[in-house]
Amino acid sequence: MMDDTNIKILYIVPPYFNIADYVGNLETTALPAFTIPYGILSIDAFIKGNVKNGRVKTDILDFNIEAFRIITEKRQNHNYDLLKVLKDRVKKFKPDIVAISALFNTSYNYLAPISTVIKEQVDSALIVAGGGLPTNLYRKILKECIHIDAICYGEGEIPMADLVNATDHEKLIEKHQSWINRKTINSGKVPINSFVNNLDDIPEFDYSLVNLNDYNARSLDKNYSAQEGKREMSIHTSRGCPFNCVFCANGKLHGKKVRFMSVKKVVTDVKNMVSNFGLTVLIIEDDHFLSDKNRAKYILKQLNEFGIRIEFPNGLAVYGIDEDIGQLLKNAGTTSVSLAIESGSDYVLQKIINKPLKVGMIKPKVRILRDNGIQVHAFIVCGLPGEMDEHRLETINMIENVGFDWVHVFIAIPIVGSRLYDICIDNNYIVNDNMDNHMISKANIKAPGVDPKEIEDFAYRLNLSANFVNNFNMSQGECEKAAISFKNVAQKYPEHAFAHYFLSKAYDCLNSDHELVIKHMNAFSYLVENNEMWKKYANDFKLI
Repeated sequence: MMDDTNIKILYIVPPYFNIADYVGNLETTALPAFTIPYGILSIDAFIKGNVKNGRVKTDILDFNIEAFRIITEKRQNHNYDLLKVLKDRVKKFKPDIVAISALFNTSYNYLAPISTVIKEQVDSALIVAGGGLPTNLYRKILKECIHIDAICYGEGEIPMADLVNATDHEKLIEKHQSWINRKTINSGKVPINSFVNNLDDIPEFDYSLVNLNDYNARSLDKNYSAQEGKREMSIHTSRGCPFNCVFCANGKLHGKKVRFMSVKKVVTDVKNMVSNFGLTVLIIEDDHFLSDKNRAKYILKQLNEFGIRIEFPNGLAVYGIDEDIGQLLKNAGTTSVSLAIESGSDYVLQKIINKPLKVGMIKPKVRILRDNGIQVHAFIVCGLPGEMDEHRLETINMIENVGFDWVHVFIAIPIVGSRLYDICIDNNYIVNDNMDNHMISKANIKAPGVDPKEIEDFAYRLNLSANFVNNFNMSQGECEKAAISFKNVAQKYPEHAFAHYFLSKAYDCLNSDHELVIKHMNAFSYLVENNEMWKKYANDFKLI
């Protein structure tokens, strides 16, 4: 039991990538986009809006931001440096409760050392964990991470508020439907979700807990990458998704029934972001924003008045796009849309992924967006068990036939809680059990039709082909659009040979400064001469 008149909660976000993969390789390895800890901010707001006794003081430590600093400073003792940051923060803050939010497999190996350091500094602290990973792996975590006291199953707002308001925290954990610990596991308890049925019940967030400048590079449209005064902020206007895509685990966390924030609440929250935080780019992160098209249309109409840009980084459902949606997206400030396409094979979409999409739908929907001046990005996933070479060839053909401003090629990850994970476990498809390797850039599944090395090579070649060699905008004579994309890659990854080559070609097409044409072609030549990988790809694509 703790003094509930002034409870201090430290929220921790473990890294969702393996730092060792990036130290010394930042020039050629793409870091994941850093996303504001929306779930933590939501839980924090709900607790503060429902606390019954005393008050709550909270703090957030996002290790992804700390890890990025370590990588950019090229420090080698990254694990030591990270844990020192944690040690110093815990020692200073002296939390009563530490709540660790872990979303992805790659966070797993950080849970034990993080919880150990916390216990060393504040032995009395109650350490709990939640999010997608603990929800779906609570038995393993409680067995292997001895200093984690309990797991929150599913959404955290109600369970955490109930915990803070309880006079006896151990008793609350034992009796609450969404809390599980070692004792209740042994008694046979199976936790269930405590959903926030009305998302309007969640108060406005306390953004003073984060530095918004740390989360300002998620948007897709690179025309605005260097925009002065750009401020990106996120919103989830709904939770839940009725579909059961093989690689997705969100259904276990948020359920299949879609729950909506009222349009009034959406508009009020966005108005607060614009007025008080200078929002210029609204990142709508719903799993399925178009699940209720009439509601989506009404929201877009209401957002039109703010004069901001809107993006959907999780992808819009292709089948939900129509002429009205296209026009409303444009009017609401949408300049770029990512489409959750996943594959160019009807067999893969319907028989493997279980996605309600047919390839024939894609091109007409892309045309609607293009007619409204909206750039179109595509998400492609390769390496799913049962996907054969002929299916991947269909994907290549679809990309060439439709044409996208950019194609994001991901390798399938067996995310804990997804059907894919269960399939891989049941059939022994996972090559490396170390969850550090469960990343979208690493093939870790060996199954019928899927060889890890071949999938990694296919994914990278598809990236080079779709985005550089056969770039859609270059093929249409839209060299300025292409140049913006190539320049973004070249600036972010100076050792990306193809970015320099095709940026040189784009500048030449635009009759730009001849020195720029020569500069980037020379950079390409240097990289090809001094790097065997780039030499091989340049030869294979007949650039040299």
